[in-house]
Amino acid sequence: MRRKSKLSSRKTQTQLFQYLFVGGLAAIVDVGMFALFLHIFSIDYRIAIVLGFSCGVLTNFSLCNWIVFSGKRRPLWLVFARHYLASISILLCNEILMITLVEVFDFKNLVLAKLISSGVAFIFNFFIKKIYVYNDSYYIKADTIATSSLIERRSQR
Repeated sequence: MRRKSKLSSRKTQTQLFQYLFVGGLAAIVDVGMFALFLHIFSIDYRIAIVLGFSCGVLTNFSLCNWIVFSGKRRPLWLVFARHYLASISILLCNEILMITLVEVFDFKNLVLAKLISSGVAFIFNFFIKKIYVYNDSYYIKADTIATSSLIERRSQR
């Protein structure tokens, strides 16, 4: 019997469906905060992208841990750090695409341009989170290394 790869398993399909929901909510926060910073606070759109994106990433991190990739991962700060580190590539993708749409293709509707750039990055974002951020084998290795370091330090005393 053939084993399915990690990315084509039933669990991954379920996680992708859940991520559609979570990512949708995070995108609403991202685009909503972008529009708020852009229109209410009159912040330059390139800065508003970063501010809105940061709010969306915090929402995404919270909901991913709670709904999509739930489970016991230690330490949480490391999951948080890896989540934000992975999100930097998505932010760069959003920023480059937004600037291209606005500066090169002369998009006038900045919120629509933001929606387009967020949509392009969505699937890429899911697989980065699945493979890099929420990969249990990484945390098992990190836990093993931390445990062996602690044992080594205790034996040296």
